[in-house]
Amino acid sequence: MTLTKTLVVSNHANHDLEWLKMTYEYGFSPENTIIYDRTPDDFVGKSKIDHLGKVIKSPNLGSNPYDIGRYIVDYYDDLPDMMIHIKGNLLQKKYTTKERFIYALNSNWLVPIDRGELNSFHNPLPYLVNDEWFSHPMHWYDNNPENLFGRERLEGMKIRSRLPTFRSFIHDLFVIDDRDIPKNISFAPGANYAVPKHYILKYSKNFYRKMMHYSDYENNPIEAHWFERIYLFAWQGCLEENFSYIVEEK
Repeated sequence: MTLTKTLVVSNHANHDLEWLKMTYEYGFSPENTIIYDRTPDDFVGKSKIDHLGKVIKSPNLGSNPYDIGRYIVDYYDDLPDMMIHIKGNLLQKKYTTKERFIYALNSNWLVPIDRGELNSFHNPLPYLVNDEWFSHPMHWYDNNPENLFGRERLEGMKIRSRLPTFRSFIHDLFVIDDRDIPKNISFAPGANYAVPKHYILKYSKNFYRKMMHYSDYENNPIEAHWFERIYLFAWQGCLEENFSYIVEEK
């Protein structure tokens, strides 16, 4: 049986997306590529990209976790077997290597699209696990969140009054004991992932609506960074979803 696949691209800043044509060698085409484009219509020199895939206008909010949540909610009942979620500058910013990206394109399993030069930029340990995976100790978020994000940004969070910490954010998403939260949070910088449909469907539409609702107030909010850090934890695991907060369907 042939797997269905879709490449989902978040285009934040009029990136040159012609490089996406390299994916055509690996089963992708404009017919199974969706581009969430945030570039304003009046942007001088705006690139023409509709020949590369289906272009959907996206608000410049919530970084790419907003677009990931939007895609999953919109297509929840008709998802492809595999989704490749990437930023439009995936290779230009060196989130990963070309070889790792090709590996993800060919996969039918969960792949963090990482191991690029961003990892070595953040040496020394404990940023890296096995010299490859990007990871943060959970105690950084418990004890020194200002060092990671800055006090002003943390105080400006939309969900701060209800979920002031990363740990409380995790408890909002899952019914989980503190002792079961990993001591190290591994994630792909930029939230670039190849992910199978059955991993997505472990959680309800409400889970993915939270990605949009919690991050819809600025283009690079803390909440988007927190979602970036829980994707691998959520999709690798089989966690009980917390339904104590329901996002109203629009």
